Amino acid sequence: MATELVCLHRPISLTHKLFRNPLPKVIQATPLTLKLRCSVSTENVSFTETETEARRSANYEPNSWDYDYLLSSDTDESIEVYKDKAKKLEAEVRREINNEKAEFLTLLELIDNVQRLGLGYRFESDIRRALDRFVSSGGFDGVTKTSLHATALGFRLLRQHGFEVSQDLCNAFLQEAKWLYNKSTPTFDDYFGNAWKSSSGPLQLVFAYFAVVQNIKKEEIENLQKYHDIISRPSHIFRLCNDLASASAEIARGETANSVSCYMRTKGISEELATESVMNLIDETWKKMNKEKLGGSLFAKPFVETAINLARQSHCTYHNGDAHTSPDELTRKRVLSVITEPILPFER
Repeated sequence: MATELVCLHRPISLTHKLFRNPLPKVIQATPLTLKLRCSVSTENVSFTETETEARRSANYEPNSWDYDYLLSSDTDESIEVYKDKAKKLEAEVRREINNEKAEFLTLLELIDNVQRLGLGYRFESDIRRALDRFVSSGGFDGVTKTSLHATALGFRLLRQHGFEVSQDLCNAFLQEAKWLYNKSTPTFDDYFGNAWKSSSGPLQLVFAYFAVVQNIKKEEIENLQKYHDIISRPSHIFRLCNDLASASAEIARGETANSVSCYMRTKGISEELATESVMNLIDETWKKMNKEKLGGSLFAKPFVETAINLARQSHCTYHNGDAHTSPDELTRKRVLSVITEPILPFER
């Protein structure tokens, strides 16, 4: 039940004594009316007593980190001890990152662990130097023959730190890692369709194009993206020469993906005959490449020479064994003769 009280006040003007202070003349000159309405309502409300529920308890154990204990650990002496320990640990980690004799997979896992702990910012320059060393020494090519984990980890860390890593190259490495992990020997066609890309020849030549060509043309760029013969054929020779030099050692280690071992499986022939067949493939590729050079190429001459030099370099590097991963004294002398002890011009 509700009772309502309504009061209608007579019209008043704003000049009425509703305000303590006089209004400005502008307002006083404009009389307005104001209606007041008052309303009161009452309702019957019933109240019932409710039982107060006891607060639930999780039965937590008493806190062992009491106030006195926390204060006792925060002393100047203890802080200095922790600082000294942190410095020693940081120096030890920095020494491991800069260890040039460390296995590349071990190095990559260390860098990954440091970053996951949120401490990468303390070793930025060290990590950068380590990854530079990893790339320049061909470490990426090496870890891809270890496992899928090593391939994926190397690819991710290099991309995170701004290194240009070809996606096609990484996919080729991943495929080789799968063959290794599954201990399967692919057919020669399956292997070689992937292996000439994993040789890194295409990547090197694409970078070389922009370094040696002055007038870059759209048609040339499109053909680079399609792996034109001037890209693929030197890379074929690069891969085949590499495989010939490392085949015996890789077969002895149980590695299954190599031009020689895949040719042996596909044709059902001996290692000696497979090696001879691979050498014939190299000769046939040279004939095709020389024919294109003599017949004219859509690419600029400096780049054509650079591409052919990649094939020549492959013979030089792998002629007496794998001088890339296992350099011998002859390789060392060649490097020194080019860089530190060049042949002086003849003086008259």
